[in-house]
Amino acid sequence: MKTNPISKIASIALAAALASSAAYAAPVVYVEVDSGSLTTSAEVAASGGFGELQIRGRFVDGTGGFTPNVVDLFGFSITTAGRYFFDTAGSDVVDTQLFLFDAAGNGLTWNNDRSTAPVDTWSALDAFLDVGNYFIGVSMFGLDPFDDLSNSIFDTLGNGGGAIAGTGALSGWNDFSGVSLFDRTDYVINGYVPAPGALGLALAALGLMAGVSARTRRSVG
Repeated sequence: MKTNPISKIASIALAAALASSAAYAAPVVYVEVDSGSLTTSAEVAASGGFGELQIRGRFVDGTGGFTPNVVDLFGFSITTAGRYFFDTAGSDVVDTQLFLFDAAGNGLTWNNDRSTAPVDTWSALDAFLDVGNYFIGVSMFGLDPFDDLSNSIFDTLGNGGGAIAGTGALSGWNDFSGVSLFDRTDYVINGYVPAPGALGLALAALGLMAGVSARTRRSVG
């Protein structure tokens, strides 16, 4: 039996698309142990890349003799370049901030409040990331990352955007003055990248195969 060359091409395209989309079938879930707030003390949440990532952590207030901890930093690797998205949807912490840094701790982008429901004081950001290592930071509202010259890396008086020109790598954070008190402490960082091209390629391949099938039926009839 002869194989229709168009059908063969469509089958190959479909297989490639499904293989691409299946490469990240299982989401990466990371539960914080005791992540620090600097690149030297950050826990690595995803060392092998991801298509979907969830980081679960907890802030600590100053009650009960505990040292307040209201900012955490996590490392992750990108193995496939693309536009990656991060948000804090589903956090118990109502008012969050997100900060994205490169492997050296240089600021890339940040966000305070997202404008979409259900909780507009959760945070969301996105960026095109090349293959390499990065850091994602999450904090309570009001923190400001600074470099080794004590310059603010981002304009945290705004709501989001890129790093301030000329600033250096992350060196510290200005914390709340005094003891911070809050009643909801658990946070979630969701990271994901849509399967770019994989879904479209699969749909196109299926459409092509459907067209071939229809033409075959008409020619047989």
